[in-house]
Amino acid sequence: ILKVKADPKSEHRFTTNILRSNCRVTNQPDWGDVFIYMKGSKLPAADSLAKYIVSHRTVSHFHEEICECIYTRLRDLLADDTEILVACLYTRRGGIDINPVRASSPKLLNEVVPGLIDSDVPHRKTPRQ
Repeated sequence: ILKVKADPKSEHRFTTNILRSNCRVTNQPDWGDVFIYMKGSKLPAADSLAKYIVSHRTVSHFHEEICECIYTRLRDLLADDTEILVACLYTRRGGIDINPVRASSPKLLNEVVPGLIDSDVPHRKTPRQ
């Protein structure tokens, strides 16, 4: 599904609210926003990345597993020099936020998503949350 194109040292930010999977326990849909940052010599085309995100609608995994699947697939597909950050911000259900993030290096956490790990900076929720 993911088509990669060579583009010397390009940077790409992909944001969408089309992320949906099914809860493994209740089989209810879990909706969320996904933020993907990539910088490297090979990156996926935006349309194929969107199709890949939509393909998660047929799976039943926990939020953390979906984030891990997306991150691992990108890491395995792209060049070794690619920096990657994947953040999945799911709609709250049951009063608990579950917003897993995976990054290829700790520096991306504050560079790409400021305030994510700084407890002094309030986190702004997406409209869906």
